[in-house]
Amino acid sequence: MIDEIKALSPQKKQHLIAVGIGTLVALVVVYLLLISPAQDSLKKLAVQIADAEKKYTEADRLVKSTQAVRERTEMLEARLGAIESGMVSGDPVLWIRSTENKFRSQALYKVEIPNFPFRGQGEMSMIPEFPYKAAAYAFGGTAYYHDLGKYLADWENQFPYMRVLSLEMSPESVAAVGSTGDERERLSFTFEVSALVKPPKRN
Repeated sequence: MIDEIKALSPQKKQHLIAVGIGTLVALVVVYLLLISPAQDSLKKLAVQIADAEKKYTEADRLVKSTQAVRERTEMLEARLGAIESGMVSGDPVLWIRSTENKFRSQALYKVEIPNFPFRGQGEMSMIPEFPYKAAAYAFGGTAYYHDLGKYLADWENQFPYMRVLSLEMSPESVAAVGSTGDERERLSFTFEVSALVKPPKRN
């Protein structure tokens, strides 16, 4: 091959050099105009794909977390609705009588409460901007200490929207009950019940 090149005339040698230079220039031009821009485009496309995948991952995580939040919100709303269904509604006097009668029907409580008058209804001043009003009732009666404790504990456990306040106890009068040993252990008691009032139906 080298001997053949050496055998060429100077004119043909120049022509061959010119073709080689032209080919090299053409390759450089093709690289600069086509290959290099294509490589840059591929790099940019790779970055865009990575960004899109990142955004998709974040969006997918957000959708899943939104679904979890929605499910928890629905669960809490259902729980709140169940609690509100037992709150004071309609006539507050009839409501407390019905509620107390149903409560007593579930267990035998040796607690005598002849009446529990309605004291009124008002805002809950202890908590700012509290969305519920409260109805107040006065309870009073007689019971043995253990029986009264069970009654009050069961009452507050069953009714999370009610609280027993201002409990006062004193030994029941001996003259009023007789002279047997058990009767002397009975207590007279008074306490107040604060019950949340069911709010108007939400839109």
